[in-house]
Amino acid sequence: MRSFLYHRRHIMTALAGIYPQFEALEHVLESVRAGELERKAQSSAGFSYSVHGRGCRMVGPDGAQIDLDLLLDGAEAFDAWRLRVFARSVGMSPVPLESDLVQECRAMVREGIMGEPEPGWFRLING
Repeated sequence: MRSFLYHRRHIMTALAGIYPQFEALEHVLESVRAGELERKAQSSAGFSYSVHGRGCRMVGPDGAQIDLDLLLDGAEAFDAWRLRVFARSVGMSPVPLESDLVQECRAMVREGIMGEPEPGWFRLING
């Protein structure tokens, strides 16, 4: 889980250096809808993104996949399914069970690191 958070920050920071809209997922989606940003792109350094529905999948040059959705309140969120996709993308073996990932996320909610704005959906607090 902490690896997911590290890769999220790393990939979004790299993409923000190229596309300033990546300071916030909300700005990325707004820019795509306004035609100011392509729906998909890849940088020369190997970072890529693909906007889908209400979210965005970002990939680092090492293949690490981070997929975030934008909730109605503007929170950037993810669920256990997205954490499993990330785990597979970085070669984690065995890939954790969804139930274990939810438990780990809820432990981080209790620590004040994350929030659970909707059941089974998690977001960083101040992050």
